[in-house]
Amino acid sequence: MELLGPLKMNQIDLDQTDIDRLTMYIKKLEKWGNIHALTSVSAREIPYVFVVEPIIAAKVLRNLIDPLRCLDMGTGFGNPGVAMSVYFKKSEFLLVDASYKKTALLRQIVDEAKFERVKVVTSRLEDLEEGDFDLVVSRGIGPLDRTLKYSLKFLKEGGLVAIFKAKIDQQELSTVKVENLKFERTLNLRVIYPSKEASRYLIVYSKSTSN
Repeated sequence: MELLGPLKMNQIDLDQTDIDRLTMYIKKLEKWGNIHALTSVSAREIPYVFVVEPIIAAKVLRNLIDPLRCLDMGTGFGNPGVAMSVYFKKSEFLLVDASYKKTALLRQIVDEAKFERVKVVTSRLEDLEEGDFDLVVSRGIGPLDRTLKYSLKFLKEGGLVAIFKAKIDQQELSTVKVENLKFERTLNLRVIYPSKEASRYLIVYSKSTSN
């Protein structure tokens, strides 16, 4: 596993301490993945999916918000929260997932790699206490409307929710309406791999008292 190449290829500059932490994170994912088949992402693409893409997302979101408190709903093995926490250096990150197996591994990685502003919690979103987060991020926890309704519980007024998508469903975007959440924009994330360029997307909504 080599992280510096993927970072340079995508014009991402990080401190060596951050690179070392993320390298340990990726190595742990690869090690545990080989033993337990934890993720469907190939070992070769793990650095891009778990580090490069989330950091590109953080760089784009920085133009909209400089969050102090962030929530990663359904974090799985820390994607996107772990890598985003490296870019948002003032932010506290709460990573939540219902799977004990996933959070146990993730908690171990966070402790060993000293991601000091990251906390991992095992909980269903329905059981999690309401929060006051500036930014809520999520990928892969279900349909857009359900994800938005979950996020509403945790967002402060004026806060943003950013949902990762591999592709955009324009019909879904046009029909989904959640009270007190306003559609802001769709952001295109260009991720450069060794042999391809992939487009990923962020759908961004803001919380207000009225739409």
